[in-house]
Amino acid sequence: MNRPALNMVSTRSAEPDVDQATAETQTQESGRSAGGVVATLTGADVSTPLSVTQLPTPYDVAETVTQPLTDKEREHLAMCEQALRGFRKSTIVAGKALEIINRARLYRDTHPTFVEYLDDVWEIRKSQAYRMIEAWPVAVAVSPIGDINEGQARELRPVLKEYGQEAAVALYREVKELRGDRKVTAADLAEARAVLPPPTRLARPDQVRDVLLVAAADGRAPRLAAPEPQVPAQASPDTTPGADAPESVTTEQVHEGAEAIAILEAAVAQQRQIYDRIGGGVLAAALLYDPGRGERLRHELRQYASRTAYRMRDQAADDDT
Repeated sequence: MNRPALNMVSTRSAEPDVDQATAETQTQESGRSAGGVVATLTGADVSTPLSVTQLPTPYDVAETVTQPLTDKEREHLAMCEQALRGFRKSTIVAGKALEIINRARLYRDTHPTFVEYLDDVWEIRKSQAYRMIEAWPVAVAVSPIGDINEGQARELRPVLKEYGQEAAVALYREVKELRGDRKVTAADLAEARAVLPPPTRLARPDQVRDVLLVAAADGRAPRLAAPEPQVPAQASPDTTPGADAPESVTTEQVHEGAEAIAILEAAVAQQRQIYDRIGGGVLAAALLYDPGRGERLRHELRQYASRTAYRMRDQAADDDT
C-alpha cells in the first residue's frame, strides 16, 4: 500500500507527487476528484490550504456500523486527508481532521482500527494523534490573539477543561502581554497555570491578570516578571559632599541633599513594606471576597504608584531644565 508523504508544509511544485497523482487518478475514475470534493463542499480554490472552518463538524459513527463509507463520508475523508497533507504542522486543522476521521470511523474502508490507519497511512503514533486532537479546540479559542503550537496548547487545555474557555483565553492573553517582546513558550504557560487558584476561587476570568501579576511580583512566576532594566554604570564622584564639594554647591544645598536622600530611603522602605504585604495572593483573595472594594483599593494603589513615578520623573525633568 502506498504511504503518502507526511509533509504537511504547504508546498505546490510544478511536478505532481507520484502518490498524490495516482490517488487523484483513482478518484477521478470513480467520478469524484479530490479537487472537486474540496471545491464542491467548501467553495475553496484547491490551490489554497483548507482552513479549520471549511472542515465539517466532528460527528460520531457507532462501532456497529460496518457498511462501506457513503459518498458524503468519502467526501469528508478526502477533505480531511487533504487538510492533513497541506497542514502537517497545523495544530488546528490537522487535529480537527484527525478527530473527524477517528470519531466518524472514516478509515473503515481500508483499515480495521484508527491506530492501524494512523500507522499505515500517516506513520504517526496514536499518542501524537490524540495530542493533536486535544490541542485543536484550544488553538481555535486563542487564535484571535495568536497562533500556538502543540506544546502550548497542551498547557492550556487543562485550563480550558477546568476553568472554561474564557479563562484559558485570558491566561494566554495575559502571559503574552506580560512577556512583552519575549516569545511565549509552553514553559511560560505551565508556570502561569501552576499559580492559578482552584477553579472555585476564581470568580471571573478577568481575575487571571491580577493573579499572574501578584505571582510575578512575589517571585512565584519569575518567567512572567518584567526583565530587569539595564542601568548604565555611573562614574564615581571625584569629591564627597560637604568636604571638597564644587564651588557652585553651597553648604545649605549639601544639607538639603542629605535630607532628600533620607526621605527617599524612607519612601523606598515603605514601598518595600507595601510590596511584601500585598504578596502571597492577597489581591486575588481580596477580589474574591469583595470584588467592588478590592477593585477600588487596587485602583488606588496603582494610582498612587503612578503618581509617585510621575512626580519623580517630573522633578528629574525640572532638574534637566
